[in-house]
This record gives sequence, C-alpha cells and structure tokens, in this order.
Amino acid sequence: MDSKTRQQVMSLMRFIHLAERLKFTLRHGWASNGRQESVAEHSWRLALLAFLLAPYTQVNLNMEKVFGMAVIHDLCEVLTGDTPFFEAIDGSPEKRKKQMLEEEAMKTLTSLLDRSIGDKFHTLWKEYEDGESEESKFVRALDKIEAQVQQNEADISTWNDFEKQSIFTHLDKFCDYNDFLQLFKDVVRNESIAKLKTASVAH
Repeated sequence: MDSKTRQQVMSLMRFIHLAERLKFTLRHGWASNGRQESVAEHSWRLALLAFLLAPYTQVNLNMEKVFGMAVIHDLCEVLTGDTPFFEAIDGSPEKRKKQMLEEEAMKTLTSLLDRSIGDKFHTLWKEYEDGESEESKFVRALDKIEAQVQQNEADISTWNDFEKQSIFTHLDKFCDYNDFLQLFKDVVRNESIAKLKTASVAH
C-alpha cells in the first residue's frame, strides 16, 4: 500500500470512528421499551422506510441519493447533538442558529474526507436541507413520519403538550405533495389520535 492510499484509509477510519458517536447521541424520542432512542437508530429506520415506501410513491427516485440522504441527514449531530423540532420552529432565531451550527459541523466532518468524497457528502446533505429535489422531499417526509411513528410507539407520558397538538398538522407540509405519502401520513396520525384517546388525553 502506497503512502497516499494509507493516508486515505486513515482518514476514512477517523471519520468512521467519529460517526460512531451517533450510536450514543440521544434524540428526544423514546423507544417502546422505555429507553431513549439514538440518532443512529432513527437514521436506520428512516432508511428502512425509504426502501419500503419508495415503490408506492410512483415517483422516479434516485435510490442511491435517497439512501445517502437517509444515512447522512443527521450526521452533523455527531458534533451538535439533537435539537427537537419544537425547540427550533421554522423562521425562529433558534432555527437559524441550528442551521448555522449544522452547516459548520458538516464542513468540519467532510473536511476529514478526501475532497471528492467530502464534497459529495456535503452537496448531498445540502440538497436534503434545501428540500427541492424529489429525493430530498421524499426523505424529509419520511424523516418526520419516522419520528411520529416512534412517538406513537413510546409511552404517552413522554409526550409533551406541544407534541400532543402537533400531531394534527405537523406532517402536512412535508407529506401532502404526494398522494401515497398523504395517505400514509393519515394512518400515522390516526394512530396518534387513538393513542391520545386511549390515554384519555383531551385534544
């Protein structure tokens, strides 16, 4: 192995070791067995949802892009940690700060890779954040769906007041662009409402 290749391998290993932090970076969500979920667990099931649901959307999706986005969309949280959606509402100063910190984190992370790979990662992440391509709209919708499914699976005691209200509208702007995702969203929402009713929570 020549020195350049060895250096590339060592850079990849540094990146891989750093990414391991996602396994113990916790999200706001809770699993059905009562423990807090990790960012890595969320990203895994997001990728699973993408694999399962893509054929039903009737959209010609670049699945390499889709899976790439699913895997790296929260990679910046290796450095920033997770911020629950209700702590960074669109248009708020908190949201702008979150976006700035995540952008800086992705620059730091991708700088560890060869430029060609690092640029590809950063470009794909930015495409996801912009939410304009078919692939990014799809993955962003599933990101929100997965989080709500996880909330439905968690004990009702983990839901805060904001989450009890957000179930009625939060998914709409992400899912309603596609008929199948709109239908799937409605099923997830009905599960949420049923959980509230079962727990005798007013809504």
